[in-house]
Amino acid sequence: EPFADEKFGKVYYIETISEAPAIDGVLDEAIWSSILAITDFVQEEPENMAAPTENMEVYLGYDDRSLFVGAKLYDSNPGGITPQLAPRDDWYGAFDEMADWLSIELDSRHDHQTGFSFAVNASGVIYDEMVFHDEEYDSEWNAIWQADVQIDEKDWSLEMEIPFSNLPFYKG
Repeated sequence: EPFADEKFGKVYYIETISEAPAIDGVLDEAIWSSILAITDFVQEEPENMAAPTENMEVYLGYDDRSLFVGAKLYDSNPGGITPQLAPRDDWYGAFDEMADWLSIELDSRHDHQTGFSFAVNASGVIYDEMVFHDEEYDSEWNAIWQADVQIDEKDWSLEMEIPFSNLPFYKG
């Protein structure tokens, strides 16, 4: 298992939800307050595995059709939250170092061969790609999913719906 030491003790049980949230970027549905937030993150850049410079809360839930992701991303300088408009899948124009963004990578088969990345920036621009061999990316892959964001005076939040039909699973 790659990075096994870093994953030790990092277990999260995703909640089943009975009613899908409205994907509007506002975490005001009851399901988000009933789900335990993930808060123990580490950063990748600029210093890999260091404590994050800002706090965030990520919530995961699912129903029989989709995975739902909710996130609250705090910023000690809310005026510095950087939204950037660009076309879908424009990594260098709307993500990378151009804007605040959040991504989630899913290895739906847990085989370290085929994974999928879903990202949304503070303007609501989405980006998706296939991940293979744990470190190669195919940005030509496109899924059908939705996300929305909301920026307020102290932070920004997002909601994603990723239908399971986008992800391959082994039977069972």
